Amino acid sequence: MRYQYLISKSGDIVFSVTVGTLAYFVNERENPKAQNGKSLFELIKRRNERTIAAREHKE
Repeated sequence: MRYQYLISKSGDIVFSVTVGTLAYFVNERENPKAQNGKSLFELIKRRNERTIAAREHKE
């Protein structure tokens, strides 16, 4: 069975990544949780800080 593409084989991949990235940034901008210090970047930063603190505490 031959697959049909919207744009082309590689164009569909680029299109889907672009749409997903734009949707993420629109959600981060309009989501009230993200505006109160709970954006993805801030949550990852806090998690990394906790991980580093736990490693330093073990040593």
